Amino acid sequence: MVDALLALVATLGALAATGLLISRANKDRLLYLIAWSFTQVGLSLALLCASVGFLAGFNGVLFRVMELGAALIGPVWLALGMIELIARYVQVRFAGWLFAVSYTVVATVILVLDPLKGSLTKSLPKPGKTYDALPLLLIDGAHVVAVLALAACTGVTAWLASKRDQEAAELLIPVALVALAGVLVVSGTRGFLPAPLAVIALGAAAGLVYYGAMRTIPVYDDEEGYDGRDEYGDGYREEPATGYEEQGYVGSRREPVSAPTPPPPPSHDPRRGELRFPEPVPMQSEDLGFSVNPGGNPAGPTAVDGFGAGRGAAGAAGGLVPEQARPAGPPPGGLGRLAGACGQITVYTLLDGREDAFDRLATDLVKAALAAEPDTVIFACHEVVGAPTQRIFYQLFRDEAAFAAHRKQPHLQRFLAESRTHVLATNVIELRLGPAKVPLPAPEFPGR
Repeated sequence: MVDALLALVATLGALAATGLLISRANKDRLLYLIAWSFTQVGLSLALLCASVGFLAGFNGVLFRVMELGAALIGPVWLALGMIELIARYVQVRFAGWLFAVSYTVVATVILVLDPLKGSLTKSLPKPGKTYDALPLLLIDGAHVVAVLALAACTGVTAWLASKRDQEAAELLIPVALVALAGVLVVSGTRGFLPAPLAVIALGAAAGLVYYGAMRTIPVYDDEEGYDGRDEYGDGYREEPATGYEEQGYVGSRREPVSAPTPPPPPSHDPRRGELRFPEPVPMQSEDLGFSVNPGGNPAGPTAVDGFGAGRGAAGAAGGLVPEQARPAGPPPGGLGRLAGACGQITVYTLLDGREDAFDRLATDLVKAALAAEPDTVIFACHEVVGAPTQRIFYQLFRDEAAFAAHRKQPHLQRFLAESRTHVLATNVIELRLGPAKVPLPAPEFPGR
């Protein structure tokens, strides 16, 4: 009776954790949460069958469901979720999914169809005395692979955290908790523990999986009714914008800038959801990089290919390449040299709470691109007004060769690999600048 009571309590806790995790996985659509949801379902079914078995006696159906849920699906899909969370190479994640799905299908067929031996009572059945050699071999294989994968992921996360990888440091505790859950699942299904301890181990594993999963994503009290308040309290109020808060950055974090007190904001901001740039300032002819002849024709561009990127507010805010990054002197062809320019706009939709981590990676990428790629015309990252989880990269390169070289740069590959866990979705727009789109200075006419 005590075993049945413990199993019932563990079942209720596992079912609650499973429902919450499935709800979160359905909302965020993260693959590792989906994999861990399968683990939770398997553990809940196993505990439910154990409760019924302790009360009414075990039979073949209850035993098979217990083994499928806790001994096979539980550890395999727990390890798969860990790989999906930690691995930074798509090949590793794909191999994990391929193995988990194929192994689960094959082992399920064998565990369901293989005949049982011995008699079942109200005592917790031991797999070694109920299954033949092949099902036991498949279960042992699942446990070995799961333990090795969990240990490897935990070790890699700890090693990266020791190298001051902030993302790994944030994930270290959740990863350790999920790895401990894997140990409890394997221990509770091997048949070595007494029935009460086995039930407690499986129930604790379900709780650790849920808690560890919630530690990998932000949790808000009222996500649907979010109205500008953040997790620091209800006293937060959105301050009126001065036009400088959301401008693109080119390699450093924004610092507070003193500005005159703006007029009260209108009740409805028509620009919400659009990029916000600083108000343009009047530029003299030298800011454009041209010296104008009396006849009105430009004598030719100065440094930075006619853009004057190192001068004035336009170059600093737009993310143009600094003047010192270019060789001095007018390039051949002037502005017409940009007729073959190309690039892309990439829109990133970030996970809630991952904005700062993504911005750090974006800052490093912009710095590296501007320093190491001399044929970069514009490389900037912008925030979106009214959409705090969106970032927009605007990249323009001198020609196709420069764009192709950029895609092979190690700093870009590192950014793509490390930013993956912060990004919910991306949208890429390819750009190509034609000759008719090259900006030219307007001629001056007498009498104006």
